[in-house]
Order: sequence, then C-alpha cells, then structure tokens
Amino acid sequence: MEIKDVKLFLDSCHAAKRIVELMPKLPKGLTPRHIHVIEAIWQISQEYGTVKVSDVSLFLRVTRPSVTKLINELASLDIVRKLPDPVDHRSTLVELTSLGQKYYDFYVDQYHNWLAGQCSDIDPEHFRITADTLFHVFEILSMQKMEVPENE
Repeated sequence: MEIKDVKLFLDSCHAAKRIVELMPKLPKGLTPRHIHVIEAIWQISQEYGTVKVSDVSLFLRVTRPSVTKLINELASLDIVRKLPDPVDHRSTLVELTSLGQKYYDFYVDQYHNWLAGQCSDIDPEHFRITADTLFHVFEILSMQKMEVPENE
C-alpha cells in the first residue's frame, strides 16, 4: 500500500468523526457515545428482553469499565434505570426510562431515517464496504501497537 492511500484513509477517518459531530445538538451532558449506549440498550432489549451492562459492553466492543461509566452518567440524568438482576445478583440490568426512549426515538430512529434519506443516492454497497474497512482496520490496529521510541 502506498503512503498516499494511508493518508487518504486517515483523512476520511477524520471526516467520519466530523460526520458524527454533525448530529443534532444533544441535551446538556450528553455525547454521541451516550447515544451509542442508548441505541445498544434499545437494540439488545428488543432482541433479548433484558439488558446487562456486560451485554452493552460486548455489543459495543468496548471495555466494561467504560460502559459502566457511561451508564452511570446516563442513570444520573434519568435516561437509564439500573436494576439488580434477580437471577444473578452480581449483575446489573439496565433499561431505558421514558426520557431514554424519547432520546432513542429522536437521536437514533428519526435521525437515522433522516440520514438515510439524505444519502439515498449513494449505493448501499459503498456504505457496507466503508464500514467493513473501518472495522477491519480497527481490529488490525487494536492487536498491534506501534512502539514509541524512547527519548535519548
């Protein structure tokens, strides 16, 4: 691979980050990462009924401590409710509150539908290839870290 291709790829990653930042203004205290957690909780609940913190961590492919921090922040804003798991007392269940469902409806469902309409002239295969490439590069780089040289 040529350096110019790597540069183009990294530039497109920066553009992707800016695209996420273009989503509608979020309420005070919320970030796009919080919306991602809200979406994960909703999707998991639709498929399995109950949602554990560990389920969200696996779904998002991030560490449990980082998900726990985000869920605690969402709970403090009354967006999610934390409940003890009646079966496994070591686990915590989470569910969206009515406010969390409202945020899901607008910032995920309505926004994704609006975005799909805005991008309707783009071949869906291009979206899939782009996503596959980003996930693949992330997996590669997650396994291999470049060593930082020591200062002499």
